[in-house]
Amino acid sequence: MTPAEEMSAPEALAAPGAASTPAATERRFAKALVFTPHPDDAELSGGATMAKWASEGTEVVLCVVTNGAMGSNDPSVGRDELIATRQAEQRAAAGMLGVSEVIFLGYEDGYVEDSHELRRDMIREIRRHRPDVVVGPDPSMFYFGQQYMNHPDHRRVGEAFLAAVNPGATTVPLYRAELYDKGFEPHQVKAALLSLTTNGDFTVDAEGFMDRKLAALRAHDSQLGAWEGLEGFVVGMAETIATASGTGLRQAESFKAFFFD
Repeated sequence: MTPAEEMSAPEALAAPGAASTPAATERRFAKALVFTPHPDDAELSGGATMAKWASEGTEVVLCVVTNGAMGSNDPSVGRDELIATRQAEQRAAAGMLGVSEVIFLGYEDGYVEDSHELRRDMIREIRRHRPDVVVGPDPSMFYFGQQYMNHPDHRRVGEAFLAAVNPGATTVPLYRAELYDKGFEPHQVKAALLSLTTNGDFTVDAEGFMDRKLAALRAHDSQLGAWEGLEGFVVGMAETIATASGTGLRQAESFKAFFFD
């Protein structure tokens, strides 16, 4: 399902009344690991943030959980063809944002569960890359406004993400034979951010990075190529989030934040 079909209005991702971290206190990170359910989700919710981090010298790694095989209702499009297309689009989009590496876990699109296999795989990537900050979808977001019910893959990936951060990434006995005994030692992240949320309390100034975000979204041509209103929607969403944050920013992206250092 494309973002155009999934999202209803820019106001959906803004959290009126939420106490947001002022832009002046934005944090710098040496390395970020971003988990996204489908190709294009990360760009929609945090493309400007990833581009900004990369421009500041942060190494940004993107981990795509599903294969994107359900991203077309055209019966003439073959499953394997669509998977290959979406992977190529994701790599191209990531390059536009300055992402250093893209990982595909290959879980079946539309069938994701908060499984021990998914938790293990996410823990493995956290321990492998040892990031300062990790980003994943907010599992508590069941719906936006009156028009959109959140995709179950988003919620399930979010549930697994929380479990991977705590207790998974730091606990030796969990999946020990598959992780610790194979050299994946525990790692404590400094921060975790939840994307696709209406509970945002950490605001990132997106101004100056919206062009890169839009270019990255346009790289997902199989999903967004026919969406003529993409630019207006994305810019409107950034402006609405900025206004709701109370930070005085003109364009912003927002996350629910947790800090452990």
